[in-house]
Amino acid sequence: MNLNLITPQKSEIAFKSFTFPDGQPHIKLESIPTTTKHVHILTRLSTMNDVFLCLAAKNALDYAGVETVDVTISYLMAARMDRVMTEGEPFSLKIVADILNAGQFRKVRIFDPHSDVATALIHRSMAISNLTLVKKAMEAFSGLTNNDYYLVSPDSGALKKVYKIAEAIEAERVAECIKFRDVKTGQLSGFKTFEEDFGQRPCFIIDDICDGGGTFAGLAALLKSRNAGKVILIVSHGIFSRGLAIEGVDYVVSTNSFKEFSETPSSVRIFPVESVL
Repeated sequence: MNLNLITPQKSEIAFKSFTFPDGQPHIKLESIPTTTKHVHILTRLSTMNDVFLCLAAKNALDYAGVETVDVTISYLMAARMDRVMTEGEPFSLKIVADILNAGQFRKVRIFDPHSDVATALIHRSMAISNLTLVKKAMEAFSGLTNNDYYLVSPDSGALKKVYKIAEAIEAERVAECIKFRDVKTGQLSGFKTFEEDFGQRPCFIIDDICDGGGTFAGLAALLKSRNAGKVILIVSHGIFSRGLAIEGVDYVVSTNSFKEFSETPSSVRIFPVESVL
């Protein structure tokens, strides 16, 4: 059976969740057949409240006599804090991983985590590739041959993933970009790419997270200065803390892995995360 904490109406196990006046999240499972031996939880961990609710659901299932529980995490908070960045800062991903490990899930699946550190820290975990999302995004641009477009890696950290996608879809052109960031301030100071002329071909930037969008605005300006055609951003996790419009980016494709979207402009396509897992 499934317990869908992202889309309750799709959950096979009915539940109610709410927050007590003191801020404590709470969940009440409505009905679990006594013959239930295994449950799969689907959740997003965008806040610590989400983390607590996930563990509370696991605990309730344990008390109900369910023998094994798996979890699929659409968004893993703190995934970008996968090391101690500067002196005096915490190893935030380690904290979240330790909490999840306390839940003793049989298996943990994570949609497009920021790095391999997440699956190294979280017991019995595996990453779900963003390949299905990329394929769905590119279906909208029918008629492209393998030589008609570029897949663009925004930085060295994403390069390995982008090459794997290129191999899977038989893309012939991959452009590597480099961004320069001050570790202490987080400010971006510039971008470089090894491509001199994109020949008006569409450029698909592929990455895991879009937060404020500054990286992608800078990349779009760089790509178009090198004769790129349309710039399409494909990101697994859309935070969009500064809005959905990103200067220089013509189209955005993402999912509701991090949050729900009530409405979007025609230049933005949001896929239900369940459809790409």
